[in-house]
Order: sequence, then structure tokens, then C-alpha cells
Amino acid sequence: MQKNVLLCAVGVILGFAVGFFVANSITRPGAQVASARPSSDDAAGPLGPEQAGGPLPPGHPDIGKANEGDDAPASAASTSADAQAAMDKADRSPKDFQAQVEAAQIFYKHQDYDKASLYAGRALSIKSNDFDALVLAGNAKYDGKDFAAAATFYERALAVKPDSPDVRTDLGNTFFNRGDYERAVAEYRKSVAVDPNHLNSWKNIAAAALQKGDKATATEAVEHLTKLAPQSPETEAYRQKLSEMP
Repeated sequence: MQKNVLLCAVGVILGFAVGFFVANSITRPGAQVASARPSSDDAAGPLGPEQAGGPLPPGHPDIGKANEGDDAPASAASTSADAQAAMDKADRSPKDFQAQVEAAQIFYKHQDYDKASLYAGRALSIKSNDFDALVLAGNAKYDGKDFAAAATFYERALAVKPDSPDVRTDLGNTFFNRGDYERAVAEYRKSVAVDPNHLNSWKNIAAAALQKGDKATATEAVEHLTKLAPQSPETEAYRQKLSEMP
């Protein structure tokens, strides 16, 4: 009897540990593809198995106000030495495209997404169709939880470079986060049409299909994940969720 109780307790502990590992080891675009997530290690998206059955809190820290006239104190980023230097250079040379981009990148790295958006916008006012600046502007809006604005920048970037599966996946994520799973899957499918082995896209197709109860699409995605990452805890979690579908 005591042995059974002990085994049961060990099983519960192992189950919790595996669940924790899966929830905290989701592969994000920023962890693998620099073009979609150039600087911020805490970028919002994609979509893990734990997100396939409930709300999608992006999980980003609060964004502090740092603009002139705001009542809240400036963010830590705006008072750091590198951010101050970049901001000073960009403000002194408002027509210097690279200076605006560098300021946007530094503030994005520090997770001051309002300032990152400001300087990315200034860069785009100089070069409106620069792919990297458009992606950076989209990332800043995305991580600032303004998914509609992020989608606009990603769409503009894709008009310049249509065959970027990373940016296409991030565009899909903006629809996922707004509950438009049909449009999200449509964008992810465009991504895998370019790169059939794009792992993040297949993960997100699985997550979106599970959200909307589309067993056929979820099965297709899980089959691809089983081929691409058979030993991944995420793949196993998706398989488990698929098996629980009616």
C-alpha cells in the first residue's frame, strides 16, 4: 500500500515537472530566426501546447511610459547609457535612417516598445519600404500587444519580401492572438508553402486547429511535427491534446 502511494506521488511530481518543462520551453521565433525577432528575448508568440485550450496571455512585462508629457516615470531603458546615447544621436540627426533604426533596436532590446515604435516609425518616414525596419516596427507593436498595428507592418514587410516564412508566421500570430484562427491558419499555410519544414508554423497550425476544434487540421499538423521533432515534449503535448479531442 505504501509502495503504491509512493509511486503515485512520484508520478504526480514527474507529471508536473514535464508539464512545467513543456510550458517553459516553447520555441519562439526570436530564439531561432533573427529576421523575425532581432533583439528581444521575450518576444510574444508563438503558441505552445498549453495555449491550445484556453486564453492567450502574451506574458510580456508592463510597458512603462517614457514619452514627454507622460505622468509615469521614464522606463529603465530610456535612462540607460546606451539608450540615451542612441536616442541623442537619433534626435540630433532626424534624417539619419540608420540612427533611427539603431535607437529602435536598442529600445526594443530593453523592452521599451513605445520608444522602439517611435524610432522605427521615424526610420520608416525616411525609407518607407525598408524590410528590416518594417519588421522591427511590427515586432515592437506585437510585443506591445497592439496586434492590429503589428499586422499592418508585417503585411507591408511581406509586400517587400513575400517569401519570408518567419514574418508570415508572426503575421499569423497577430490573428491568433485576436482569436481569428481561420486567418491565422491561412497565414501559417502560406509559410509552410514556402518552407514545408517550418517548425513554428506547424506548431501554430496545431495550436489554432485545437483552439477551433478542427481535428483534421490538428491531425495533419501533429503528423508533420512528429516527423520534424519526434522527441520534442511539445510534439508529445500536442499529440496528447489531439487524442483528447472528441
